[in-house]
Amino acid sequence: MSTFQGFPRANGQPGIRNHLVILSMCGLNAPGARRVAAALPDAVLISSPYGRGQVGADKAFHDHMLLAFATHPNTGAVLILAPDDALCDGMELKIAATDRAVAGFSLQRWGEDGTAMTAAAIAEGRRLLELVQAQRRADCAMSSLVIAAECGHSDASSGIVTNPLVGDLFDHHIARGGSAVFAETLEWLGCESGLYARCTTPDIAERLRKLVHARHSITDAVGHDIHIGNPGPQNHTGGITTLEEKSLGAISKGGTGPITGALSEGEAITGPGLHLMDTPTLSPESISSMVASGSQIVCFTTGHGNPYGSALAPTIKLTANPDTAARLPDQIDFDASEVFRGLRERAVVVPDLIALVERVSNGALTAAERNRDGDEVISRLGPSV
Repeated sequence: MSTFQGFPRANGQPGIRNHLVILSMCGLNAPGARRVAAALPDAVLISSPYGRGQVGADKAFHDHMLLAFATHPNTGAVLILAPDDALCDGMELKIAATDRAVAGFSLQRWGEDGTAMTAAAIAEGRRLLELVQAQRRADCAMSSLVIAAECGHSDASSGIVTNPLVGDLFDHHIARGGSAVFAETLEWLGCESGLYARCTTPDIAERLRKLVHARHSITDAVGHDIHIGNPGPQNHTGGITTLEEKSLGAISKGGTGPITGALSEGEAITGPGLHLMDTPTLSPESISSMVASGSQIVCFTTGHGNPYGSALAPTIKLTANPDTAARLPDQIDFDASEVFRGLRERAVVVPDLIALVERVSNGALTAAERNRDGDEVISRLGPSV
């Protein structure tokens, strides 16, 4: 399939969903935002508990991520809840410049009356929902999709089956002009030289080296041993003994092709091919950063199960652990346990995974969407003042 039915955007990167995003820009707005979200269950709530007192790189990254979520390909319209007029109006102008419907509500403008502001925001939200729900899907190129990959609570089946299976998907998608990204920098440990060798240019390899070094410098600065807590309890139970062993399975999500991009956390993907992104290892932060880069869909492999999913990007859960597939049928979208048990070859099920990605791109719901397990998390890069 070369096309899917999606939502065209002005910048040429279509959405596979057309969400109304409730964007709560500050912890002061959080209680009201929860009330708005409860009244608008078809909307997506993205809420920051911070937003004031942040400085330097931490503030810049926080603001970048909020804008990236608000202008994500899967975002059709935005309802802003902000603490003051300046934050509200600044964000509203940036979103409006992308041809999205947007409405902003500021506590300052409403005389700090959060109750009245919430009621008005709910009414405006209903209007915006009608707009996004009326928009029809249209033909969009599959090559315009950015697919992100994540692994969480991995076990032996992850490294042997599901991670390489996602790598096969990546190879297929990239060969047809698409883009893909994986992350979790510290889970490349011991494999970095092989990743550098796959970079298409010396400049990309050098940038990747610098990103890896900077991530390790964070742990060095506080005297933290990266092997503490990684592999985690679920990894050990599943047969993973060292971080290096875990890394060999983790990087197989990236397939076998050349690396065309080395990205900082949340940096936008601007071209086709395979990209590596420097992120923390915690899945909520890692996935959210790849979604902020423009990824419209996520493939999340798990050994023992992991309930987390992106709020904006449909998250396909894959497992090859027979027990997990049987125990969590309402949370797993793709069961590859027959491959792990030796009953089928991995190559035989690759077309099934490709077909699932196509169905989800055309509107089929993932388990995480049905279960409302979505969220977005913004990393902190420093303390507040």
